[in-house]
Amino acid sequence: MNTIKKNFMLIITIVLIVKGHCYAQPKIQAERIPLNISAEVKGQIEFLYSQDPEVRSKAAMKLGGMGTSAIPAIPFLVGMLDDEHPVLLRTEKKAVEPTSPGKEATIALVKMGKPAVEPLITVLGDKNVTVRRNVTEALRRIPDGRAVGPLIALLKDDDATVRYNAVVALGEIKDPRALDPVCVLLKDKKSKIQQASREALQKIIANMKDNQAVDLLLDALKSKEAVVRQMVIKVLQDMRDSRIAETLSTVLSDEDVNVRKNAAEALGKIKDSRAVQPLVLALKDEDTDVRDIAAKALREIGTPALQSLIPSLKDENAAVRSKAAWILGEIRDTGATAPLIGALKDESWIVRSEAVKALGKIRDPHAIEPIINTLKDKNMNVRECASKALTDIGASGVERLIFALKDEDIHIRSSAASALGETGDGRAVVPLIEALRDESWIVRSEAVKALGKIGDARALEPLKDAMNDRDASVRAIAAEVLQNFKSR
Repeated sequence: MNTIKKNFMLIITIVLIVKGHCYAQPKIQAERIPLNISAEVKGQIEFLYSQDPEVRSKAAMKLGGMGTSAIPAIPFLVGMLDDEHPVLLRTEKKAVEPTSPGKEATIALVKMGKPAVEPLITVLGDKNVTVRRNVTEALRRIPDGRAVGPLIALLKDDDATVRYNAVVALGEIKDPRALDPVCVLLKDKKSKIQQASREALQKIIANMKDNQAVDLLLDALKSKEAVVRQMVIKVLQDMRDSRIAETLSTVLSDEDVNVRKNAAEALGKIKDSRAVQPLVLALKDEDTDVRDIAAKALREIGTPALQSLIPSLKDENAAVRSKAAWILGEIRDTGATAPLIGALKDESWIVRSEAVKALGKIRDPHAIEPIINTLKDKNMNVRECASKALTDIGASGVERLIFALKDEDIHIRSSAASALGETGDGRAVVPLIEALRDESWIVRSEAVKALGKIGDARALEPLKDAMNDRDASVRAIAAEVLQNFKSR
């Protein structure tokens, strides 16, 4: 008989649930409804005790619509956050949407705003997961510093929705106290929570910038999480404080390569001379990108980096020497001329190339003779760079190139002819015409090409004569050059 009775009660319970009826109600007894409140608010609170979840849902909706006048209803709404009985309600657009009394109570509390925060905090640790979900959902939408501590505690909640809501809420509150705790969820098993954590960290850090909280930001650079250090650096690079460059300089030795990249890039934007020596050391970084970014940062800092860079031209690492030469060329300070001239004798052709290119950018006339001598370098790339450097130097370079057309070294003569063609300078026409009689076919061919590039009419007849040159290569080049002359 007892078994039959139990089964009967179970069936009745199921039927009631299917029909949407249950006995869920606010945790506060109905007798405790305040007497000194408006009849309208009191009436809707009483409806929260209805056995019909649709009635309870509509009552919560109406209380939310009353705004601050319904503040006395807050404890009663909080008390029904565990009410998840399903309800279908028709919206203003006449669409039917699923909801529940607990969900509508959450929405109502959000509409009431700050007065609901403290009551919500009191149930953040509720054992019922539905309550924790709804409370954290509400606090997401009512950012309030009072909830920081309790929300941090929920970052370790077993329920993914609770963790997600908590981290989003902390991101909206933007309190620096949450920085390290939020980092824990960067490794959460749910990718959605990982992303929410990154977004929360960005908001917290950006808020520090907005409030000029440099001390907090500098302290955040000590975070164990590389992603936090990266975010902080991005923010610091746009701020102005004498301590930033010094602190970022120490970060250039960070264990994380992306942090080192960000630090080097930031120091280039800040352009503080105190970062020079650490950036010079970063030219030896094991990562190519870090070295390149450090080099660009030193270029941005400019002349203040000169004296620290010069010793790097003699570094044991050829990559460091070549990078130093490149930076000095970009800085374009004549103070680097002599050291760069010395680098023209480096054992590495890459270093010699960068050194001669740098001298061409600096355009110091004192470098002309050493560059001329480089025209006979054993490496063709270095010779080509030397020719280009002489043209970059300008008028003084042209004059010296003309003189070099009669040098005893064939490499110098041919390179000089080629370089003069690149200048397009009319002063070179007559000397190049004379070079058409050079004993070397290589020099003669370069002279023909140079005259073709300059395009001066005075070279027309000499070029026709070159079509009868004793060397077939010279004749072929002359024919091609004359064809271009006719098409002009």
